Amino acid sequence: MTQTYFTPERIRWLHNKQVGIVMSPAFLVIECREIWKGSYFSRTGWSTHAPKDAPPLWIGENFRKALLSSEYFNTPGEPFLDGEEVDAMSRASNARRLAFWEEVASTYGYKKCEQAGSCCDMVFAQWHYLVDDFVILTPSKRTTGGHFAWPSNTKQHKEKVMHVPLSVSDEDLGLAVQEALSRCEVPKRQTVNMLKP
Repeated sequence: MTQTYFTPERIRWLHNKQVGIVMSPAFLVIECREIWKGSYFSRTGWSTHAPKDAPPLWIGENFRKALLSSEYFNTPGEPFLDGEEVDAMSRASNARRLAFWEEVASTYGYKKCEQAGSCCDMVFAQWHYLVDDFVILTPSKRTTGGHFAWPSNTKQHKEKVMHVPLSVSDEDLGLAVQEALSRCEVPKRQTVNMLKP
């Protein structure tokens, strides 16, 4: 990779904040992420959960709080990060993630974290905060191995991805998140975990 690849414009675009939104048959989870050379459960950012029927205002308020608290630690153009620092971060991130999901499982009557995470739909949220004030909501397709988003050059990507200005109200932001969740796809004989109108 040549150094000219990392123009000032691209470096600004690479800086981003991320949130994961998870909908199960019982609950809604908002996960704050921190970005190194990859995305990790945030050690300090706002992650929370609520019953599946949480109102749009609650969703919007907490989604915005999580997005604003997401942090970018990567260094574009540098091939490596400090290994010891990354290892320490990864351990702390994993510990907080496990504690969070144990709380989710306990709150909604699951015996194990793995059970709480099954049959879930997921939306990936990303904000290029040095470029504009639009958050990108990317619905995913549920698979036996997790979730995946459609490549940007596909018809499904163009039809499903949403660009939402952060200047909207918390309630409108929550409604946008709900709409993005409704655009998720699941394998045959399964259903998307959205509330019926």
